[in-house]
Amino acid sequence: MLKTTSQFLRHSLYPTKQALRLRLAPLHAYMLASLILTLVVTLLDYAVLQPDFFWPMWIFLHGFAIFFFYMGFVALSALFVQLVTRWYTKKTWPYRQAWPYAVAMTMIPVLFLVTLYHTAPSLTWLGVLLSFIYLIVPLRHIPVKSKLSKKPDSARLR
Repeated sequence: MLKTTSQFLRHSLYPTKQALRLRLAPLHAYMLASLILTLVVTLLDYAVLQPDFFWPMWIFLHGFAIFFFYMGFVALSALFVQLVTRWYTKKTWPYRQAWPYAVAMTMIPVLFLVTLYHTAPSLTWLGVLLSFIYLIVPLRHIPVKSKLSKKPDSARLR
């Protein structure tokens, strides 16, 4: 379980053709990766914000909120992936494949987005742009079936 999750995390670091395989990842890999991202973002927020609140309760509530909003972001990203795959290949990926891919391709951009939010809030749009780049770049490598041109019978005989 940890081996497949670590492979999932490793392949989601940068957008390559191999990232397309992540659409077939097992449930435990992308959900555990989502939990790890939630914990990292929550601890980063706790270190930066230093809330004056009972820390275990703050971490629990903030972690829950981060996970909820991250899953919403992934849901929108998965719908975007379906739109792009339909446009590019004329065939939509099923949602059960678009979701793990969206989880993988939004992890690094979300960390970047949160870091930008804390350091330079006016540049958070770069995190959204990076999300689009991470989502679209590997999708360009989807094999597209070409239509076979119908040749006349005389051309086939030669």
